[in-house]
Amino acid sequence: MKKALFIAALICSQSVLADLTIYTDRVTANLQPIANEFTARTGEKVTIVELAYPALKARIEAEKENSPADLIFVKDLIYLNEMTDLGWFKAFTSPVVASAVPEQMRHSQNLWTAISFRVRSLVYNSTIVNPSDIQSYTDLASDAWAGRVCVRSGSHAYNHALVSGFVHNLGAAKTTEFLTALLGNLAVDPMANDRAVIDAIASGVCDVGIVNHYYLAPYVAANPAFVVKMTFLNQGTTGAHTNGTGMGIYNASKNQASAEKFMELMLEDQTQLQWSAAHYDYPAKANLIPSTLIKDWGLFKAEQASWETLGKSTPAALKIISEVQYK
Repeated sequence: MKKALFIAALICSQSVLADLTIYTDRVTANLQPIANEFTARTGEKVTIVELAYPALKARIEAEKENSPADLIFVKDLIYLNEMTDLGWFKAFTSPVVASAVPEQMRHSQNLWTAISFRVRSLVYNSTIVNPSDIQSYTDLASDAWAGRVCVRSGSHAYNHALVSGFVHNLGAAKTTEFLTALLGNLAVDPMANDRAVIDAIASGVCDVGIVNHYYLAPYVAANPAFVVKMTFLNQGTTGAHTNGTGMGIYNASKNQASAEKFMELMLEDQTQLQWSAAHYDYPAKANLIPSTLIKDWGLFKAEQASWETLGKSTPAALKIISEVQYK
């Protein structure tokens, strides 16, 4: 307990010296060069406090209005919507930020904006599977894929967001029916992470799966002939499900002007490409093509339902995940 209090006091003391403090579940090493650029331009110091989301949330809950946080930068629409519901963001006013990102990846009241995004995509064994046989997520519920599918655990926020998309697009009843059939088609129990899904396909445990696109990118970078390939789903209907990182100003921040300047920096072309390259993410800024190998995967139709709207479907999604025992 004393150690925890000491660490908290140390972080707070460091933040007092900063002109801007960012709470994030993103990797500090990837964010620090951007913070350094901000300091070089403005002379303002930046403190980055990196915590896993549950610890980040607990820290803010404990600190409340005494928190040194100015910006909160997290990796998932589930987290952005949860913190919105808790009243932890205040609106940004920068027209630069408001105009940079497509509407579906910004809060309608400018409480947060996406910084980068990812696509929950189909991965498949290219020696066995013809990707044209799977056009939509729901195709994986077909009997043709019995015993051939691998998926990540339903307990993770990535799949909470994906199922929220299913609820929005299909309705609760059809989502329940689909997930029940999908789970019946699994080759093995749901896996701990997306890399395990890719590894299982490569080793022949299963033939197809659903992962965030960027998990495949390092495999392809290491071996362009890697047996596992990917494709975008729902291209003829609702579009492929997207999720991503987002940033908003903490409601107790006294440094709104500096916070908005940092958000503007995050959405400059060069910074967007830098951040995208560090994670194999897609830049959130409209019409900006990534510089990494993911550009070779081509253009695609993204889901048009806003991240804010998907958040409204999350309670129903969590209920269905529990009911169908998607563990």
